Amino acid sequence: MLGGKFEVCGVLGEGATGIVYDAHPLGKPDEERVALKVIHRHLLGDPQVRGRFTREVAILRRLQGEHLCPILDFGELVDPRSSDNLLYMTIPKVPGFSLERLMATEGPLSADRVVDIVLQICSALTDAHRQGVIHRDLKPANVLLRDGDYAFVVDFGMAKIVTGAGGTGTTELTTHNMVFGTPEYMAPEQARGDEPDARCDVYAVGVILYELLAGKVPFRGASPLNVLTAHMTEAPPPLSRPPSEVAPALEAVVYSALAKSPDERYASASDLARALEHARLAPNDVDAVSPRLPESNTVPLPTTRSPAPGDMPRDTPRWGGARWIVVWLLAVSVGIGIGVWLSLHTR
Repeated sequence: MLGGKFEVCGVLGEGATGIVYDAHPLGKPDEERVALKVIHRHLLGDPQVRGRFTREVAILRRLQGEHLCPILDFGELVDPRSSDNLLYMTIPKVPGFSLERLMATEGPLSADRVVDIVLQICSALTDAHRQGVIHRDLKPANVLLRDGDYAFVVDFGMAKIVTGAGGTGTTELTTHNMVFGTPEYMAPEQARGDEPDARCDVYAVGVILYELLAGKVPFRGASPLNVLTAHMTEAPPPLSRPPSEVAPALEAVVYSALAKSPDERYASASDLARALEHARLAPNDVDAVSPRLPESNTVPLPTTRSPAPGDMPRDTPRWGGARWIVVWLLAVSVGIGIGVWLSLHTR
């Protein structure tokens, strides 16, 4: 029993931010199981974490979407072992397993299956981004699959709750030997410590796409810093699957989502979803799946419109350059003619 509110039946998993229990609320039927996430005690040393937790989870509780897992309850529980107050939240227990477990048991997936799953992830991100919430720590462990590969994305905003709005937590590396989010799925701007926007989630989807198709993440290293450095400086390796398995358009989508600069990625999860759908319909149409660059990054084409009279400065001649050359040649010819005539009549 935990906090006099939940009966714990087992452990579902543990991550950087907390431990997740299989539990059900006391006084309710056993079949009404929930996933009970309790924030790690050592993270509560920062007094601001509690305030952020209350604010952020209140926002997350309002999230709605077909592939989002709603927060049912949140608050504080008393740890019976230490009498400390622990932060918790509950979500419905999804009868299935994580995408991480699926990859561990089945390895690389078929391209069609990959696209089906990732389109659902994009749907969840689109709904969350529309409501102003960035995930910041998207990875296969945070994607739950029900029977038939029906996907739910969980753990939105946990990295922000723990580290605050202004940073990714990389400075805590030496203290806790961890990084928020997960180095293998972090965008280069997160690795630099920049304030991320929704495009960091697009990059994480790119990593998941790559991993589902290749059977491994694009960047590995002996330490988190090695991995983060690779995200910032190295090109992702080839997928190493023949075109018959991964079509050129799908491969182009993967590498576009993994662009180092956010401006060179898809601007949104919905843009990424449209590119995936087009890649499925037109597997060789690489150009059509390229991200649309922001207007600030595009070079305007030269105009072919003839200037209107009002467009010209007042001291600018209205004749074109070729006409002035003709006038100059005529003037020179007249001058030469006059000179010859004078020379003949003055002898």
